[in-house]
Amino acid sequence: MDVQGTLARLQADRDTGVLAALCDEFGVDLLVRFGSSVDRPESAGDVDLAYSFRRDVTPDDLGVVNALGERYGDALDLMPLDRAGAVAAYAALGLGEVLVELTPEKFATRQMSAFRDYADTQKFRDLQLELMAR
Repeated sequence: MDVQGTLARLQADRDTGVLAALCDEFGVDLLVRFGSSVDRPESAGDVDLAYSFRRDVTPDDLGVVNALGERYGDALDLMPLDRAGAVAAYAALGLGEVLVELTPEKFATRQMSAFRDYADTQKFRDLQLELMAR
């Protein structure tokens, strides 16, 4: 399935609740689309999705990747938010589009935390760039 087909199927499954049911089956309570498939869907090379597990489940990343890959094809690029670094989490949550949110307010809470972590670590990223330029 190409990117446009993947986007269409994700949207249809979002609207019918199929996507939420699939996420719930694996304990995923937040699924966000981000990157070029949000900014420039007509020219995107893949569909970036970030996911987060409920606190009460044992994470099964392989199960999530396999289930989403089987349903939506290989145009997906998946990132576990629970282990993402500050820059990656901010990229996903800063301008991302919520596809599934099963825990109320999780997106907003994670988004605020991602911004805080991104801002708090900016000085370290700047220092690394400065050191690399020497």
